[in-house]
Amino acid sequence: MQLFVCICKYYSFFISLSFFFFKKKKKMKNIVIVGGGFAGTQVAKALEKQLVKLKDEECRIILVEKKTHFYHSIAGLRCAVVDWDKKVMIPYTNLFQEKKNTVVQASAMQLEKHQVVLDKAVPEFGTTIPYDYLVITTGTRYPAPAKATALDYDTTHADLSNIRQQVKAAKSIVIVGGGPVGLELAGEIHDVYPSTKITIVHTEPEILSDVPKVRTRMLDLLKKNGIELVTNDSVMIPSSVQETLYHPQNNVVETEGGKCFQDVDLVMLAFGNRPETDWLKSAGVLAENGYVKVKDTYQVDHADFSHVLVMGDAADFKETKLAYRITGHVPTVVQNIVQMAVKNQSPTGKYKKAPDAMVITFGQSQGVGLLPFFGITVGSWPVSLVKSKNLFLGQSWDTLNQKEPS
Repeated sequence: MQLFVCICKYYSFFISLSFFFFKKKKKMKNIVIVGGGFAGTQVAKALEKQLVKLKDEECRIILVEKKTHFYHSIAGLRCAVVDWDKKVMIPYTNLFQEKKNTVVQASAMQLEKHQVVLDKAVPEFGTTIPYDYLVITTGTRYPAPAKATALDYDTTHADLSNIRQQVKAAKSIVIVGGGPVGLELAGEIHDVYPSTKITIVHTEPEILSDVPKVRTRMLDLLKKNGIELVTNDSVMIPSSVQETLYHPQNNVVETEGGKCFQDVDLVMLAFGNRPETDWLKSAGVLAENGYVKVKDTYQVDHADFSHVLVMGDAADFKETKLAYRITGHVPTVVQNIVQMAVKNQSPTGKYKKAPDAMVITFGQSQGVGLLPFFGITVGSWPVSLVKSKNLFLGQSWDTLNQKEPS
């Protein structure tokens, strides 16, 4: 009898041990976010917080970003005249608080139905990352210094230093493009080098066509600061120009409209905002304008990609492409991902356009703005109070769980 009991205990122990080692583990669900700009970092942080709150153990977040540092582009233009490089470049090392979540430094080259193809092999995944759900947050590209093109801190710092040297040496600068970027760039340069002659050449008949309510205030600001504005014309840029700023031959700049500017030391390009979506061309998800076709649930509008969402500047929503709109996208995107990935439900959150708003700085103490309520326009003092001094830097350092340098 004792022998029988021993055999039973041994058998029971063996079965338990076998179950422990050979039981099938639940497969982790990969939620991949492609793009580590404002949209990517904000949705990554908010999603992680929500998954922790729900005590979810089956989902992990993988952020795919080609750069080693987040570039706070809102302050990028100030780097043309002031060395704020350590302020605008923030490492991704502390973005995630949960160890299972990770940042992968690579470029997405192609979107397939259940995996993203990368430009290089990375630890754990190789050249492809499988996903159950994916969020496209690759945004738009723009000439430096508004956005950075280099992939690491040292190269970006060298590029910005080179821009600063050229701006400092110039006595006359032509800025090509009179949108918010061109206007803010003019303001930053004038703030530090008030004696530099600045000319803005804009292709449209009027500046700020998307927000005409602030146009009069901005025109007054340009006149007050001695900035020359040429509208309904375009600069004849040599085909050999590959950089976002160049020295014109013989210091002469000509326009399509027949104007000729003499003694110009430097031309800076501040136009050409384009969606960063080339990697999606083969997937068939792009509209004719290059932005991603999107449903009101933020899902990509394609039968094969209902498990893929898009937000931020890359999405083909009929709204201005400005960073402030992302805060309106994030809660709904997180809600929909949780419904699909955790609750196995169809997404119910719907896109709702936020009220139009815009704050354009002109150096550290001037600017114009359109507030998101009642269409109220404001001038330099409110703009300086809200944005001009620190350009929202603290918000990005908080998002990436880092301490802002003094």
